[in-house]
Amino acid sequence: MFDNLLSLNLHDLQLLSLLLQECSVTRAAERSGQAQPAVSRKLQRLREVLGDPLLVRSGARLVPTERALTLREPLQEILAQIARLEAGTGFEPATTERAFTIACADCLPPTFLPQVIAQLTAAGPRIAAHVRPVDPAFDIAQALDSGSIDLVISNEPRPREDLRIGPLYTDEVVCMMRADHPFAQDRRLSLARYLRLRHLVPHASAIPRTGPIDGELAKTGYQRNIAATVPEFNLVPYVLTRSDLVFTTARRFAEHYAAMMPIVVVRAPSEIPPMRFYQLWHERSHASPASRWLRDQVASVAAGMGDIQRP
Repeated sequence: MFDNLLSLNLHDLQLLSLLLQECSVTRAAERSGQAQPAVSRKLQRLREVLGDPLLVRSGARLVPTERALTLREPLQEILAQIARLEAGTGFEPATTERAFTIACADCLPPTFLPQVIAQLTAAGPRIAAHVRPVDPAFDIAQALDSGSIDLVISNEPRPREDLRIGPLYTDEVVCMMRADHPFAQDRRLSLARYLRLRHLVPHASAIPRTGPIDGELAKTGYQRNIAATVPEFNLVPYVLTRSDLVFTTARRFAEHYAAMMPIVVVRAPSEIPPMRFYQLWHERSHASPASRWLRDQVASVAAGMGDIQRP
């Protein structure tokens, strides 16, 4: 058995860890940037080397065997140690095969992520970029702990103080509404008027009255009149043009749609502070050249957005 283990290389261990995290050949293939048949063949080889099926069918899904469960933690420790060794070796995207997974809020400016993906994939023929949404059911801290994601881009409160954080940009908070809304001519909404309006908000947070808007209002005892929710930000302007609802968001997001649709942007009450966007990563990857390179790419896209003229 020991001789068989010596036949495994670093890519084998990384794929095994990924398979045990995802419990899905398809998702492991997507995250590693490999074809599904290739991952299936490698899983079969891992089963032969380790003398265990590793993942077995349970109804419509795969579940790890008892042996596989005992391998998860040692694998994470081994890969974390390797990441520390890599810290002094540099990272060459032009010649390296690497898939990066980013979790992000969908309140980012619509041009931000396309630019990040374009910049990452243009850096090398074997660099892959996978982006997944942050939603109430997704545990950011656990995903960073397990290594299933490399980076988070968000404006939500940091889920845990020991995670590394880097500021990206700050944006003014504004309200979006249809062009013929009764308050479309206001330069800024007063807090009293804002609280009387009916609001459209993103899908509900896992924790009530948190987030960059409701969390700030809750600090002073206020609460919005929430009339409707949407599962993603890009549906917002289409709802607004058919209703008297208002949507509170960052100016860069709002002005993108105001330039294309009958939507106006009105400044939010001065009591609501600006939104701060940041990137978040785990301590284990802090010194990794690959992780540093990824963070630098995201930061450069944020820096290149430039300032928006305020009315």
